[in-house]
Amino acid sequence: MEAEELSSKLILWLSLAALAFCAAASAQESTLRVTGEGSVQVPADTTVIAFYVQNSSDNFTIAQEAASLMLNQTEEALLAAGVSKEEIGPHRSKGRITTHKVICNTVNNSTDCRDVTVNAATMRMVVRLNSSDANETKRIIEAAEAAGAKADIWGYDLRDPSNALEQARKKALENARAKAAYYASSYDLTLGESMQIEEPAYPDIEMGPSYGWERPWRMGRMHWMHWMDPFSDMDRFWREEYIPEGMAEVTAYVRATYQVKA
Repeated sequence: MEAEELSSKLILWLSLAALAFCAAASAQESTLRVTGEGSVQVPADTTVIAFYVQNSSDNFTIAQEAASLMLNQTEEALLAAGVSKEEIGPHRSKGRITTHKVICNTVNNSTDCRDVTVNAATMRMVVRLNSSDANETKRIIEAAEAAGAKADIWGYDLRDPSNALEQARKKALENARAKAAYYASSYDLTLGESMQIEEPAYPDIEMGPSYGWERPWRMGRMHWMHWMDPFSDMDRFWREEYIPEGMAEVTAYVRATYQVKA
């Protein structure tokens, strides 16, 4: 009898253990993990402009000195136009272009040709103008061109993206919650509170003009979303969200885990 009683207790204990294991497994399965993405577009507050000067001479040293003088005059013109010292980058890039020409002169049916070497010295400085206003940018460029320089707008930037990042993260959380609610309702489940929220990738900051899906590195940085949802970034592809010139698009990503109940 004792052996039968011990066997019954063992069977009961094993049954309880199995039930506990199933309950634990069920508890693990009663969670839903989704990814969320949120984007906002805000005006860029910085215009990056490169200013170039060039001077040519038979003697490269003379050409370089002249180019340096032209760049100094350009800087003075920018300061007079209201650009601050802090906006003008301290680095000056230098370059050299050497060309060979054959010059021929004909005198009394006699042609004399000689090789001529021309050395061109180039210099460049970069200005991060604390403005994205087109009229202001045009005024600054015109002041530099009057001093003999040429200008090229390299692009735009955000000095302080913190406010835009906060907005993007809020949108990403709302997007994750909406996805989770949709998935839960599809299986007749009730969505509970969020159990865990993480930000698995740094936010993207992309400057216009461009489409959000144009740059291949964006796809590379989103490999974790492919793992969670293979069609996640295709939403951006089909939406064709254009980023106008002078605007910045800030995109944040979150991964959230929610409780679900039958």
